[in-house]
Order: sequence, then structure tokens, then C-alpha cells
Amino acid sequence: MTTKPHKYWEIRNAGKGTAEVLIYGDIGESWWTETVDAQTFVKELQELDVQNLIVRINSYGGSVKDGIAIHNAIRRHAADTEVIIDGMAVSIASLIAMAGDTVSMAENAMMMIHAPWAGIYGNAKEMREYADVLDKHAEAMATSYARKTGKPAEEMLALLTDGEDHWYTAEEALAENLIDQIDEASDLDMAASLNKTRFKIPTAAATRAARDEQAATAAANPKEEKPMSDKTQQAAEKTAEIEAKARKEALAAEKQRRDDVRALFKPAFMQHDGMSDLLNACLDDPDITPQDAQARILEKLAEGAEPIAGMPPATAGESAEDKFRIGAVAALSARAGLEKREDASNEFRGLTLLEMAGKVLSMHGKSPERMNKMDRVAAALTHTSGDFGNLLSNVAEKAMLKGYDEAEETFQSWTNKGELPDFKPASRVDLNSFPSLQQVREGAEYRYATVGDRGETIQLATYGSLFSITRQAIINDDLGAFTRIPAKMGRAAIRTVGDLVYAVLTSNPAMSDGTALFHANHKNLLTGASIMTETVDKMRVAMATQKDSTAKGATALNIRLAHLIVPVALEGTAKVVAESEFKVGGNEDKTIPNSVRGTFDVIADARLDADSATAWYGAAAAGMHDVIEVAYLDGNDMPYLEQQQGWTVDGAEFKVRMDAAVKALDFRTLAKNPGA
Repeated sequence: MTTKPHKYWEIRNAGKGTAEVLIYGDIGESWWTETVDAQTFVKELQELDVQNLIVRINSYGGSVKDGIAIHNAIRRHAADTEVIIDGMAVSIASLIAMAGDTVSMAENAMMMIHAPWAGIYGNAKEMREYADVLDKHAEAMATSYARKTGKPAEEMLALLTDGEDHWYTAEEALAENLIDQIDEASDLDMAASLNKTRFKIPTAAATRAARDEQAATAAANPKEEKPMSDKTQQAAEKTAEIEAKARKEALAAEKQRRDDVRALFKPAFMQHDGMSDLLNACLDDPDITPQDAQARILEKLAEGAEPIAGMPPATAGESAEDKFRIGAVAALSARAGLEKREDASNEFRGLTLLEMAGKVLSMHGKSPERMNKMDRVAAALTHTSGDFGNLLSNVAEKAMLKGYDEAEETFQSWTNKGELPDFKPASRVDLNSFPSLQQVREGAEYRYATVGDRGETIQLATYGSLFSITRQAIINDDLGAFTRIPAKMGRAAIRTVGDLVYAVLTSNPAMSDGTALFHANHKNLLTGASIMTETVDKMRVAMATQKDSTAKGATALNIRLAHLIVPVALEGTAKVVAESEFKVGGNEDKTIPNSVRGTFDVIADARLDADSATAWYGAAAAGMHDVIEVAYLDGNDMPYLEQQQGWTVDGAEFKVRMDAAVKALDFRTLAKNPGA
């Protein structure tokens, strides 16, 4: 009988625009119980349309990749998020806790931070490579702890690389800025629930837990004091009580150890020679912890195993799936031209899509030879734990990113790249108007400078589209269906961002002061004229003489013109002005040097032609000044691909989305000439 996978979370409506998420249990795939991965959690979280989100945690941790995905999903959610640690926030569960806008912790709860770890087998080179992967996980996690605590990432990384378990009480976590406040305990037994079979608990933490347990026991079982004359009887009873309790605890701990060890020996593992003997040996030896048993299982599974030439080894219990995933993706990528060469030793080399569907069905115990072609594809998409759908998704994603990388866009060379943590409106401080330093006379006090009174607001939006791969395309072995289309979607993703950038120039939006970006009051809208030495020089002067405020005595900012942004129709003229040795335009005199030669570069884009073939623009260097910011969710400037089984079509559906925002940050770093 198949057991239903255990969900380590529960989402419930708390009323008044508030949802409560309970993360109670192991995160992601677990050695300790059957679980489901983070994909379902993230999907359910994204569907919550609430203003307030309460996340309650009591977990010993689990999968690093699932924990990071959950952390990022909580941070991305538009709601105000409060994280409450009810009991344990151990390992990756402590990282999830860092996602809250505010984090609180019960006074008797515990938190633990340590290095990510995993059990693998393979040769020395492969193990060193996997150690590098774990180090990368640690570096990624350190940034989240650093963001919460305000400490340098290097300091937090030290906690994730020294191999030690770092335990924190609520008071210690507050002192380290890991949490924002301490809540009253709702259950004294919570802090005493440390699972000693899974972690080495430091003496101080164990003492605190024991003290809380004794307090809970005393509160629940008050005893009447005996007269002093019965001291001997009282001592004997106390000794017997302690011994009975010790025996009970020892038996309970041993039962828990045996249950945990037995759970590690999955039915698939028991088919290996000698696995039954290993199980009995682990059960009979009370000194073997579940971690020790896990290591011995991996050693037993690795006996006689050799890595496939040119391919990384599969992990325990997933060899067939990993072998298919790596080999099939490589074979299809080579056929589609996404990789330069094909590995001749790859057993999936040359297989059609339909043949690969049959392979994955056989791998899952199905009989593809008894199915017609349409049923074979349908079964591969629906009854193979997502292996075939993931294969299509992986190749489609490669094609999409290839199209994204190969797209010819121009906006990146003159805009600022930014990062936003969520979809809430964010204010950008006006850094271009930082005032000049004031003289500080001997013995006088320093005065605070004022910045940001003219900051702009920027907010993320999501852009996306759908495409599908039909069963007919798979049967016809039409690789172009999920290489050409995703590549075009990738190009469309970055083109969408480019459209947003150039729309700022052509639509002339209002700034935070209520005035249009290009306006006479902003001193950045020049008299219409064609591109020549004289008019470019006037734009250069106008930008350089912009001031940090409109007040009397304001300081000139000396902003240098770095880019001339023009329609394609004016690209040739602009390059002549940029490169000519002598003055261009007006009364040309071949003896007068070109004063703007080599002072700017030319950026041409056809989107400007569609609005005006005569208007041209100037921009300062984005590396030095705030110009136009292109911000992405968590700084990820790549499109994201999601896949699901088709409902409206027979096949698989894909969604390409991108989270981005574009905003002009300062009118003084941009200028416009309407042209003539």
C-alpha cells in the first residue's frame, strides 16, 4: 500500500487579510519520513492574496535547495511577513526564519546554524567537486543571514564553514540580531523536545532543556512535602523514582533510535546484497546513531559501483533517474545545437523524443510497447514523477537562455542595474545631489548632510507568456517546437525590458516633483537642432552645469555627457560627430578642431525611430551617476521557465516570466534634443 507523502507545512486563513503558514517537520526530501518537495509549497504560497503573512516554524531542517526556495518565496511575497519560531529552527529552518520582515522567538525555543552537509559516494575528484558545491551553498546562505543581522557576509560564512553546530537560545539569538523580539513561552515542553539522536546538543543547551523539562514536570505533578522525620523513606523513594525515570528515558531513546534507523532502510535499498545483515547490525548496536547508519547504507550501496565515463555518479536511490536526466538532456541538447559536441558514450545519443518517452516509462515499470504513440506520450508526461516533463523543461530552458544571451540589446550599456527584494514600492535616495563637504573648524562639530529629498519610487511588475509542446510535436520528433519557440521567448523577455527602458525616453513620464522628465524647468530639454559639434557641445554644457538644488548658491554637479542615444536613422551622423577630427556642421572649417571628438559613445536603437526619427538624447555614465535603473527581483536578470502538464492542450505547457522594473532616477543625468 502506498502511503501519502507527508506535508511539512499547513496554510490556513487567519481572517482579516491574514494567512498563517505552519512549517512543522522536515523540509523537503527527508531520511526521517516521506515528504513532498518545496515546489508545491511555493505554488500554494504564491496563490495567497493577503496583506499579512504569519509563518510559524518548528523544524529540524532538511533539504538545502528546498529551504532556499522557501526562504526566497516568502521574501518575494508582497504581504508583510512575520516569522515566529515556536520551538526549533534548526539548520536550513533557521535560514527560512531569516525571510521574515520581523522575526520573533519563544523564550524557550532554540535556533541552530551549521554548515550544509550531504551524503554521497564516488571517487576522490567527484567528492572534492561536491565539497565545492556545499561551499557554494554556504556562501549563498551567508548572504541571507548577513541581510538579517546586518553583519558582514564573511562573518556569517564562518558559522557555515567551521563544521560546528551553533546553538542559540532566544536571548542569544536576539543579541546576535538573528531575531527582533522574544515571545512568552506557550509550552515549557517545547524547548525540552531536542532530538538527541539527530544532533549533538551542547552542554549549555542540554542543561537549559533539562531545566525546562523539570519545571514542566514539577508544574504538572505537584507533590506534598513529607515530614523531616521520614528522611530515609523519602530518599529511598526519590532514588527509585530517578532510576525508574532513567530506565524509561533510556528505553524511549533506544526505541526512537531503532525506529529512525529502520526508517532509513528503504524497500529499494533492501534488494542489495548484505543490506538485511547491515540493518540487523545497526539495530543491535546502541552506539550506532541514525547518521552512522545512513553513512553505512551509502557505503553498502556504493560497493562495486563505478561512475559512467564522462558523467557524474548518481546518488543513492536515484541512480536510474539521474542517469536518465543527465544523459537525455545532454543528448537532446546536442541534437538541438545547444551544445557544441555530443558524447559518443552517451547511451541516449540519437534517440527520438518518442523513444525517450518509452525509456522513461520502462524506468518506472511501465510497458510502452503495449501503448499506442499518443498514449505513450501522455503516460510519460503524467505517470513518471515528472521525469519526462522535466527533460523537456530542461532543454527548453537551455534554448530560452541561449536566446536571451544572444539577443542584441543596447540598454544595458547605459542604464543602472538594481535589485528589489519584493513587489512593494521602494524609494530610491537622490544620491546625485549629495552636498559638498563643509569646513570643520578646530574644535567644531561635524554636521549631518541632507540627501534624498527628491528620491524616486520604483516597483516591480511581472511580465510573461505561455507556450505549449503538443503530443504531436513529440511524436513527430520536432525538436524545433521546444528549442526555437523557447529561444524566441528568451529574446522576447529581454526585448520586453528594452521596450520599458526606451519607453522612458519616448513617453517623457513625470518625475517625483510632478514635472515631466524632459522639461525646460529641468534644464534638460534643448532647442531642437540636428546633431553637430555645436549642438552636442550645448548638451554637454547643459548636463555639466546641472545643480544639486534650485536654492541660491547651489553647487554645480559637473555631470559629464557619456552617451549619445539616437534613432538608427541618425546613427551615422552621430558617429561622424563623435569621430571627426574637425568641427562638424554649421560653417564647417577644416582648421577648427572638433571639440567633442571622443568624449561620448553612440548608442542607436530602432525603438526611437518608431517615436521620432529626429529626436536624440544624452546620458551620463551609469557607473558614476543614477540615470535609469533596471531592477530585478533579487537581482536575477534572467527569465524563469515553469512547466506543467497541459490541460487546454494535449502535451506540456510552459510559462516564461520575468520580474522587472524600470525607472528614471534623476532628470539631471539625461537630456533631450527634439531635433530639426
